[in-house]
Amino acid sequence: MKILLIQPNNTSTIGLNNVSLIEPTGLEAIGGSLLRDEHTVKIADLRAVDYDPDKYLEDKIKSFKPDAVGFSCSFTPDVYRTIELAKRMKNEFGIRYVFIGGHHVSVYPYDFNVKEIDAIIIGEGEYTVRDLVGAFSSNTPLSNVKGIIYNENGSQIKTQERPLLKNINDLPFFARHLTEEFRKKYYLGIRTSLACLETARGCPFKCDFCSVWNFYGGSYRSKTPERVVAELKEIKEDYILVTDDNFFSDVKRAKKIAELLKKEKIYKLYTIQARSDTIVKHPELISQWKEMGLSNIFIGFESIDDEKLSSINKSNSSLNNEKAYYIAKKQNVAVTASFIVSPDFTKMDFNKLIGFVKRLKISVPVFSVLTPLPGTKLYNELKDKLTVKNYSYYDLFHPVLETVLSRNDFFKEFSNLYKTSYKSLNLRANDIFFILKYILSGKMPVTHMFKLKKSMKNISTPMTYINSLLLENKN
Repeated sequence: MKILLIQPNNTSTIGLNNVSLIEPTGLEAIGGSLLRDEHTVKIADLRAVDYDPDKYLEDKIKSFKPDAVGFSCSFTPDVYRTIELAKRMKNEFGIRYVFIGGHHVSVYPYDFNVKEIDAIIIGEGEYTVRDLVGAFSSNTPLSNVKGIIYNENGSQIKTQERPLLKNINDLPFFARHLTEEFRKKYYLGIRTSLACLETARGCPFKCDFCSVWNFYGGSYRSKTPERVVAELKEIKEDYILVTDDNFFSDVKRAKKIAELLKKEKIYKLYTIQARSDTIVKHPELISQWKEMGLSNIFIGFESIDDEKLSSINKSNSSLNNEKAYYIAKKQNVAVTASFIVSPDFTKMDFNKLIGFVKRLKISVPVFSVLTPLPGTKLYNELKDKLTVKNYSYYDLFHPVLETVLSRNDFFKEFSNLYKTSYKSLNLRANDIFFILKYILSGKMPVTHMFKLKKSMKNISTPMTYINSLLLENKN
C-alpha cells in the first residue's frame, strides 16, 4: 500500500512551538515499521513546508495518490486541525483509509469519534500500525487488530489491549530519510542542524500534571548502550535532542553510553532532560557527558516552593534544583529551567519567582501555565472547574482555570516573566561562536535569530495574550 503520514501544522503565535521545531519522531518510527512490510511511505510535515500547508498537502496527495493516510496527534492544541484534515481526506480527496495515533489520541480518544476516522492507534504504534494496515489491505475485520479503537456507526469500539513492547531494541531506527526535505528546518532555540534521539521510553515517576507515565503504564524501558551508539552513527546532524523524559534514569547505562561514544570517537552536541535529584546524587555524570558534548540540560524545577512540589506529586525538592543548577553551571553546561505558573498566583508569587530566577542567574528559564491536559490525573480532578474548553488554548501559555488575578493582570505578570528574563539574548561566549560558525557554514539561516527574537517578543507582550482571549470570547 501507499501510505502518507501527516504531521499537522499549528498556527498559534504563542507557545514554545514558535521557538523550536522538532522532527516528527512518532511518524518516523511508524514509517520505519511500515517499511519493514515493504509499503511505500511518505511523510508530510505541514509545520515545515515552504508555502501554504493546505496547498502543499493537496499537491502531495495528487502526486502520491496514497491508499491510506495516517496522522500524528500528540499535543492537545493539534486536535481540531487533525480532525479538520482527516475530514478533508475522506470528503475532498476520497482517501479510503484514515487513521490517527499519538499521545493525546491515546490517552483521550473520545475526541476522535468522527465518522471520517476509521481507526485510532492506542499507545505504541510500531506493531499495531502494521496489523492495522494489513487489515485495511486485506479487508479483514478491524476487531482482529489489538490496540486500536475503530469508529463504527457513531460508536467507538475498543479492541483487545496490546501489551507494551518488551524489548524496544527490536524496533527499527527512525526512518529519518522520510523527512529529508524538511530536515534543515528543524531547530531548538539557537540550535540548528538538529536531530532527535530516543534511548528509552517511559518514566517511573507519576507527576499529576504529566501524562507520560499514563501513556506508558508507569513503565520504563531502555535501549542498550550499543543500540544507542549505533543510532548515533547514522545521524548526520551536529546537535542531538535526547527525547527521553529522564536520560539519567539508569545511571550505569548513561555512563556506559558515554564510554562507548568516547571509544568510537563520536562527538555531538547534546540537550537532555534530567531530574535534579539524580544530578545531585551523581554529579560525575555531568563532567563525563560534558566531555562528550553535553551542552544543555532541561530540568523541571516546576516550583520554588516544596509544598507546591509535593502537591503535584513531583517527589523532589527546590534545594535539589538549586544544587543541580550549580553542578551544571560549574561544568559550563547550560540549564533550561522549567517553572509552572499556577492560576492561583498572586503578584507576590510572580515577584518571588522572578526573584529566584535572578538570584540564580538562570539564563534560559521557561515558564508555563499549569494546565490540566486530558489524560492526566490533574485533568480528572479539575475538569469540572475548567473555564476554557477550547483546546486551541491548551498550549501551556493560557490559563484554562479561574485565576486569582484578573485575566489581564495575569497575562501582564506572566508575560513579564519572559520580558524580564530575556531583556538580552543571554548568550554565552560559546553560544555566540556557535551562531557565527553555523551562519558562515550555511547550517543556520541569517534570518533565524530575527525569527527567534520576534517569537520571544510575542511571548513577552501582554497584548498577545489579551487579544487571543478576546478571540476566545467572540467564539
